[in-house]
Amino acid sequence: MKRFLSVLTAWLVLNSAPALAANVTDYPAGVAASGIGGSRHNLGSFGEVITSPATTEICVFCHTPHHSNTANGLRPMWNRGTSAPTSFTSYGTTLGGTTINNTDIGSTSLACLSCHDGVTTFDNIVNTPGKGGVVNGGSDRGWLFAMPVVNEFIPMMAVYHTFNTAPFTCSLCHGTTTNPAERLSLGLNLSNDHPVSVTYNESVASLRPANTLINSIDLTTELAGSAASYASGNLAQNRWAVKGFVSDTATISDLLRDGKVECSSCHDPHFKNLSWDEVEGTYTWDEFHGNTWVWCGGSENCSDGQFLRRIGGNTGSGVCRTCHSK
Repeated sequence: MKRFLSVLTAWLVLNSAPALAANVTDYPAGVAASGIGGSRHNLGSFGEVITSPATTEICVFCHTPHHSNTANGLRPMWNRGTSAPTSFTSYGTTLGGTTINNTDIGSTSLACLSCHDGVTTFDNIVNTPGKGGVVNGGSDRGWLFAMPVVNEFIPMMAVYHTFNTAPFTCSLCHGTTTNPAERLSLGLNLSNDHPVSVTYNESVASLRPANTLINSIDLTTELAGSAASYASGNLAQNRWAVKGFVSDTATISDLLRDGKVECSSCHDPHFKNLSWDEVEGTYTWDEFHGNTWVWCGGSENCSDGQFLRRIGGNTGSGVCRTCHSK
């Protein structure tokens, strides 16, 4: 009976909807866009999702104060090896006639792709913690990684893998037909993703002027009357995380890099954004409340909201419609 109840509890947890996200009013203008320690980007042993016992550090997986990788204009203090711009297949020519060549991928997007290109491993870093040594341009360190194993017969963190062929080799445990992290691996072919390293051209794609004050953009017109008050005025409060803080004075140009749209135009890798209604729950082991698998304690505190910059996420396509006047 005890075993049955254990299995039943696990099933209920795995099939329950995640708790509601934080309210958009919890992110007023001026507060820090923070939370990396509790997000998926914490790969150190104190993290809660995919972690490595090799280090407790968090920032080291992307940054180093010394011997940083400056190839292809990478910054700031970049500590990862990256694929060369020529390794990627860019979006090509947009409907507006703007052409992105394979060599045009900017340093900001290259930095993101150094984990999400499906080739570079999590532990391909230049400068390891302590006296671990420096390898110019980065090198795979052979570190082990694991995620909580949802199985009553396998204790937490019992299975580690080196991820030696790609950063998201979830098929090692989940089988070849189901890879829950495949969506996080963009691969080297960027032609089926939103254009990056593309010049923001106000004359095409119904783009708003770059000097448009983001907070002034009306996202509720033409929507149902309930849109204005939905989720504490989600769409009526168009605030974005810019330069490390939630802002109501930023313009669209503040989201660009050298006048171009990059991965960072929509995402802030340091911002655990829980303000929208579609945040993704993540399992963690709760040893303090009965040793069971929970949706982050029922409070979404290890979800990351896909690191979207917009407070309220993409509810009502608010991210898309901030730049595109559609």
